[in-house]
Amino acid sequence: MANRTKKESVISSREDLANHIEAFLKAGGKVQHIPSGVSGQTSSSGPRQIVLSHKTSS
Repeated sequence: MANRTKKESVISSREDLANHIEAFLKAGGKVQHIPSGVSGQTSSSGPRQIVLSHKTSS
């Protein structure tokens, strides 16, 4: 598998995805079209920045 070309890898990934989609649809799953600009994110009133650490100067 380490000797696979990038093209072969892409083809394999596409085939895997197609198989997963087919299985999903056969199991009764449905694909829903979501219009452009619609987000599943809910708004929160908290800060948008993530603070990784609070360094204090000594």
